Amino acid sequence: MPETSTRADKAVSRTREWREARKRAGFVKLEIWAPMACKADILSAARSIVIDSNRGPGSTGAAPKGRPMDQVIDTAWTIHALKRELDYSTLVRDGEMKFQVIEGADPVLLVTMCEYGDLPIYVSTGPEQIVVSVVLWPVDEQEDQAEFNVFLLKAQKLVPLSNFGITTVNDRDYYELFGELANKTSLQTILIELRTLAENAIDAASDLRTSFKAAK
Repeated sequence: MPETSTRADKAVSRTREWREARKRAGFVKLEIWAPMACKADILSAARSIVIDSNRGPGSTGAAPKGRPMDQVIDTAWTIHALKRELDYSTLVRDGEMKFQVIEGADPVLLVTMCEYGDLPIYVSTGPEQIVVSVVLWPVDEQEDQAEFNVFLLKAQKLVPLSNFGITTVNDRDYYELFGELANKTSLQTILIELRTLAENAIDAASDLRTSFKAAK
């Protein structure tokens, strides 16, 4: 069962420190919009930059040992196959994430985002799509729920690659942030989704709620 706002507060504090460290190391956050026709060319040109520069503050630039698996695959991912490739991927920097399969009728991959206050992200797979999700805070702890829900819907278009929803855990409703991908997507794209979702979850737990209070 997800913890209460203590986890979110811890993640916000740790992520702020991480962002400041990245700034001191000379990193900047970029977001661009480009025509779909040039997407492949941009990805190809940026790939080496992303891999080399996304290793975090203090990195030597050397890739961790392992084997790459960032091409588009021909068969759909399963949870166990995805974990195996993530464990060995050179696209995951040392200490960035931890992976654990939660067994059940439908296995789920728990990805712990170490640089985001050990934020847990849950990954599930189906025949056609992969769903990645973060449980945020309990709905019943949110002030002015009806107004906040409208605020979320309006803010949704400003949150890249993620959507807001409400999920039920142990008979209690929680706000949730999730993203969806085609199941045959590349490992690199899955990692981009995981990092983006973590960033958006931190923003939702801090900046978004602050903006809502300020707007009232």
